[in-house]
Amino acid sequence: MRPLIGITTSVNLRDYETLGQSVIMVPESYSRAVKEAGGIPLLISECEDAEELLDVLDGLIISGGRDINPSLYGEELHEKTIDINEQQDEWEKSLIEGAIERDMPMLCICRGHQLLCAIRGGKLFQHLPTTKGFEKHGETGGKWSNHKIKLSPESLIYDILGGEVIGNSGHHQGVFDAGDLDVVGRTSDGLIEAAELQSCRFLVSIQWHPEMCGHVEIFERLIQVSSQ
Repeated sequence: MRPLIGITTSVNLRDYETLGQSVIMVPESYSRAVKEAGGIPLLISECEDAEELLDVLDGLIISGGRDINPSLYGEELHEKTIDINEQQDEWEKSLIEGAIERDMPMLCICRGHQLLCAIRGGKLFQHLPTTKGFEKHGETGGKWSNHKIKLSPESLIYDILGGEVIGNSGHHQGVFDAGDLDVVGRTSDGLIEAAELQSCRFLVSIQWHPEMCGHVEIFERLIQVSSQ
């Protein structure tokens, strides 16, 4: 049996079949990456019992998307933090905490990376374009740019990808404190782009999008560990 990998989704209003309908969505590139790596992707939406859902999964991907509520890390809303959903925050928080407790293999991407760091006691820059030292970090607002990321030796992600990768940037927020996670990757401006919880057999958290950048090795390793 190929491992079943849950991929989180988000609810957004779209003109789909009717005007302004709530649509459950995630980019298709996530499920494609899981399939190409040998797993079975399962798109998951919010439900009442995270533990019951985790019972049927072999691995978990917390996908990218909207901002998280800064109340999770003890701050007020910035004027540029405008797309939040507290219900989604709490739902994904319960998934993350449940997966860590079970030592379930988990990959956190973009929003998922930021949410994990906040849950583990970290903090975010709420708007990089107006944050000193990070004004030129990369594109935001639906545009994308690339940058180099240095990865720390002896980390899991170093073992997977090597010492340096090209990641993409389309995010206006970023992690400046990863809490109790091990910081294992930064861009040249110092932004935390990768973190791990080394007490887990596979918990990789990254700011960039490996499903867009062709970093299939990350998904292959997730599938491999989820199969064990």
